[in-house]
Amino acid sequence: MYVRTVKNNQGKEYLRIVESYRENGKNKQKIIANLGRIDTISRKEVENIVDKLVQIYDIKGYVNLNSVEEAPDKKNYGIKVIVDRLFERYEMDKFFEKMDKKTRFDVEDLLKIMVMNRIIEPKSKLGIFNELDYYGFKRKRPEGGSRMEEAETDEEGIALQWMYRTLDVLAQKKEELEKHLYRQRMSLFNSVVDLVFYDVTTLAFETLQTNELLQMGYSKDKKFNESQVVLGMSIDRDRMPVSFDIYPGNTFEGHTFKDTIEAMKKRYQLGKVIVVSDRGMMSKTNMEIVENSDYEFIVGKSIKQLKKVDIFDGGFTEIAKGIEYREIEYEGKRLLIIHSKERAEKDRKDRIRLIEKAKKMLKDGDIESKSKRGAKKYLKTKNEVDYTLDIEKIEKDEKYDGYYGIITNTQLNPKQILEQYHTLWKVEESFRTLKNYLETRPIFHWTQKRIKGHIVMSFVSYIMQRTLELELERNNIEYSHEKIREAIKNMEYIDIKPNEQHFAIRTNMNLLAQKILKILNIPIPKVVTPYEEFIEKLKLQNENKEIKGLERSKVKA
Repeated sequence: MYVRTVKNNQGKEYLRIVESYRENGKNKQKIIANLGRIDTISRKEVENIVDKLVQIYDIKGYVNLNSVEEAPDKKNYGIKVIVDRLFERYEMDKFFEKMDKKTRFDVEDLLKIMVMNRIIEPKSKLGIFNELDYYGFKRKRPEGGSRMEEAETDEEGIALQWMYRTLDVLAQKKEELEKHLYRQRMSLFNSVVDLVFYDVTTLAFETLQTNELLQMGYSKDKKFNESQVVLGMSIDRDRMPVSFDIYPGNTFEGHTFKDTIEAMKKRYQLGKVIVVSDRGMMSKTNMEIVENSDYEFIVGKSIKQLKKVDIFDGGFTEIAKGIEYREIEYEGKRLLIIHSKERAEKDRKDRIRLIEKAKKMLKDGDIESKSKRGAKKYLKTKNEVDYTLDIEKIEKDEKYDGYYGIITNTQLNPKQILEQYHTLWKVEESFRTLKNYLETRPIFHWTQKRIKGHIVMSFVSYIMQRTLELELERNNIEYSHEKIREAIKNMEYIDIKPNEQHFAIRTNMNLLAQKILKILNIPIPKVVTPYEEFIEKLKLQNENKEIKGLERSKVKA
């Protein structure tokens, strides 16, 4: 039975209820009711007919939106159920259950909220607090509307200061949490860490203020008017962090390496591991540290600094398209001298750019203020006043276009060594994700504990994000950071109460959103669902649950 419109010879449309049936093997139709001419039936009359039919036949799930007086706000159910599922896989509840009950104020739930925000739209803690409704949580309203970090009320919901105190707890539990995540991941993915990539980056702050951790230093982002911290991170072949540490902003990156190696050895009891790092990290001392830890290494080596070695003396063997190598012994280690046509072209273009810049400096007479590490290296002078192009320096650099070195103590073949060294981009990609996608910086916290807690929270977010990506890769599902974010942000719903009923109506989902829920074994909700059923099916228990904090006298913040 269905509704059908029929036109007569004069073009007038009539509304009929028609039933289909079969007779002698043929499909036929019969008219059940004539509802009249369409242009004579008002919208209100149609609504009354539909509402009466719904009542007579007790139709479930029917929603008359016209009875909703105002447009309800959208909420996001996707990020909540996804982060819940990822936290379950890492058994985060077991970790936080071990915490001292006197200092616990639902740190896990508060961490979840911050992780949700990092993944879909990173904001400050105050920004998160102001949008708690979007994630399905209630806010505590501060008394008097001022001093939001300190104020508490008896009202149900989350207080802003609990987020800051959560950072303090994360800072205190950093090593334990890091170890827990590592062990769970080894079990979750049934993997073994046998290859570690190490690098450092800097995290700039919106301040000139300094303390023991915040210091002025050389910024990876070329910023010189902001204090910073140095972040050292080792990751495995899946771009998952193995270990990370935070250092004062004026720390030389090579000095961070010793702590990382010792920490990995102490915390994780790793077996045979190959450490892959760029040349700026590996001094002779650092190489000795790696070897004394029974680890192997693959490290970049500046060929211009090689002593008693003529890199041009000897034949080269093609190892890949456009790449040749030759191997020699150097200081008791294997040294691969690599020449890449692609890198040679890049070196040539970079040098031409610097030469043109140097010429402009000569023309403008603006030389003294320029760094010696840039275009000024192609200028020379005898009296610090009259400059000219250093042709000898330019020709010397040109000889080295496309050449670089890799030194190692492994027994891998040259192709394997080259492949592992080239995968250092994994660390760079991870740092870019942390900085740009999860927005680890800029940071607006000033105390050491809050800075450390914020970075720990960002790393937990990154691990959850990367875990989701690995699940997509396992299922051969294409993705990008932006597409994942868009898919999850579109997992929204509204709850409405028409005619003393209560429904949840979800927005349309794209294909990636559906695949994400499917691989995580999360049910895809119907477009229209009774509200209680929607909450129960997706386990959105925080919709109706207060996140309880301890009395202020008992909280150690």
